[in-house]
Amino acid sequence: MRYTNTSVTKSGTVGSVDITSAANATVGMSVTRRGSTTGIHGGTVTGLNATVNYGGGDIVSGLIQTNVCAEPGDSGGPLYSGSKAIGLTSGGSGNCSSGGTTFFQPVTEALSAYGVNVY
Repeated sequence: MRYTNTSVTKSGTVGSVDITSAANATVGMSVTRRGSTTGIHGGTVTGLNATVNYGGGDIVSGLIQTNVCAEPGDSGGPLYSGSKAIGLTSGGSGNCSSGGTTFFQPVTEALSAYGVNVY
């Protein structure tokens, strides 16, 4: 997001990582997730275009599948690779004690839907 009002300063960081662009995930890509419940965890992309049935009629398609752990409360947090934004935490199974599978909404899709960019 770029601010044109010079009195507004907004960092494009996740913790201390400066996010400078967005990218599509690739299988095998090393990624990091940050969540408000469990903090920072890393892993790899294990699948693309996954469809997840969260129950109650909530079926979401086109997700990034990873072996990164997450727990309730981490939803919406960023997934990134180096300085590139990759996704937003959607949900998953398991936990950060025993491991798990977590799915992410591709950030490029979200950026496109709202007509915004990462600078």
